[in-house]
Amino acid sequence: MDNFINLIENDYGKQVQFGDSRYYQKGDKWFPGITEVLNTLSKGKQYEMWLKSNGFNADVLARQAMDEGSHVHEAIQDLCNGKEVSFMGATQNNYNRREWQIINRFMDFYNEWKPKIIAVEKVLVSEKLGFGSQIDLIIELNNEIWLIDHKTGAIYDTAYLQTSAYVKLWEEYFPKQKIKKVGILHLDSAHRGRDAKGKSIQGQGWKLIEVEDTEKHYGDFQHILALWNRSNPDYKPFILTYPATLKLNKDND
Repeated sequence: MDNFINLIENDYGKQVQFGDSRYYQKGDKWFPGITEVLNTLSKGKQYEMWLKSNGFNADVLARQAMDEGSHVHEAIQDLCNGKEVSFMGATQNNYNRREWQIINRFMDFYNEWKPKIIAVEKVLVSEKLGFGSQIDLIIELNNEIWLIDHKTGAIYDTAYLQTSAYVKLWEEYFPKQKIKKVGILHLDSAHRGRDAKGKSIQGQGWKLIEVEDTEKHYGDFQHILALWNRSNPDYKPFILTYPATLKLNKDND
């Protein structure tokens, strides 16, 4: 029997992905991901109204958005690692049209601002902080180190808490590469092009939103983490086991 899981392991911890869930391990201890902790918090009235208005279709649309986000993140990871990304595959498209549009918005950001890539999709787990996560992107932009989180849909308040927790994870392991700025690269914005005044980093359909006051955001995140820990004592992942191959035994007919 083989565990039906995806595994990422490095010197900073281990990420175990089973289905839609991610679990983090350091030594023999398990820790929640930042996203899982924040799932205990409401995304706000706007999101609740969206759920109500879409009824039974809400789950399907949310699943679709999650899959699109994953495809885009994987494409950006490949691009940042120097790989070529193609719209067309051998027998079918690798991406749908919306995904490809969003990937091209990232390319517009990269080609225009030419950031230096420092780290991509870095898995970090902290026993001290009590959580783990996978950080989208660390770059050097305008001689400053930025922590970047990609968003392919609506931005909720939890994004500010999420990025503030990322900063703490990064700086625990890389104190000499201190984060100077934190940004949410919104790849589904309503912006129509460059900022004429040159004050904002943006383009057609995207904008880099700077996150300020990360210490306050992290303080709020710690309160949520405390409540999560209260509800999840002795936390361990729930992972089923499946066989790696399947075949019908027709002798039983």
